[in-house]
Amino acid sequence: MTFYCDPSDVNLDASYEFDSDIDVNFDLYSDIDSNLDVNHEIDVCVDIDGNEATFAIDVQAYGHDTATDLNLVVAVEENEWSSITATGYAAAD
Repeated sequence: MTFYCDPSDVNLDASYEFDSDIDVNFDLYSDIDSNLDVNHEIDVCVDIDGNEATFAIDVQAYGHDTATDLNLVVAVEENEWSSITATGYAAAD
């Protein structure tokens, strides 16, 4: 059995009405307390026989928009040598 419908015989009258009323009220309150207390102890016993290199780095920049960067490389060849390489910047506008 075959059914055929001629599209010209179809009378389609459709309408769609949609109303929407959205009211959004969003309040956010956040109260955060943080306390970080780090106790550390470093005890290193190394027998250095006359070949030592030490350094201290303090770089500061003051202003509103600030940026800092530190690149640190530490290398140790056991019983041969050790090396620390540090590069970086502190900048402010």
